[in-house]
Amino acid sequence: MGSDGPVWESKTYQKKLLTPGTNKRKFFGVLEKPNLPPSVPNVTYKIFLCGKTASGKTWTMNCLSGQEVPSKHVETIGIQCSHVFWPMKIGSRLILFRLELWDAGEASTRQYSHILPACRDGVDAVLVCCSASDREGWLDMPRAVAEATQPADRTAVAVVLTRWDQFSKREVTEAEVEAFEKSRGVPVVRLGGTTHDPTQEMAHIAPTLNFLCRRLWQRDQELLSIK
Repeated sequence: MGSDGPVWESKTYQKKLLTPGTNKRKFFGVLEKPNLPPSVPNVTYKIFLCGKTASGKTWTMNCLSGQEVPSKHVETIGIQCSHVFWPMKIGSRLILFRLELWDAGEASTRQYSHILPACRDGVDAVLVCCSASDREGWLDMPRAVAEATQPADRTAVAVVLTRWDQFSKREVTEAEVEAFEKSRGVPVVRLGGTTHDPTQEMAHIAPTLNFLCRRLWQRDQELLSIK
């Protein structure tokens, strides 16, 4: 199999995520999943999106799950959850990933003591969101990353820079992002914009979902090697 084999096969199975006869991603209910061969293993991961108000947490969740992206900021009340199915090849194996996305509003987190523990319980990955137009938020990122994880945590951690496509408003440079990744050992996902062409929506978000799935799978292998 050539080097493009796994990528091509992944894209073939990812078409199972679309509503028949359309190019739009299908919404799968709690008891539903994509129609893949029974032999395909399923893995589920819980991902917590955290960050200050207007950092793009809900925008990121909706973008990853193929839902309508809000045109303006509305503070999330309590906890909002969604899930994403993503079939992809890891080596020679096709795996169906189910990513459970958890988002909590900053005001609700401060007001109700049970919300943050509920979001952290059993979490596999933490995505710390920050707007690329928020210079203060970016400078505070080392503290935010440290606060989002606990010393005993074995979660996969990444920073999500939203609004990366808004060049005129961007207050974070590519050089600063690369320096952060190198010094902190924390990957930074650059997200920006959405495509208005539904045929390109999956291609637009695929690199991010591929990265998350590979990172979570890698985390599992690291944990297995420790045991």
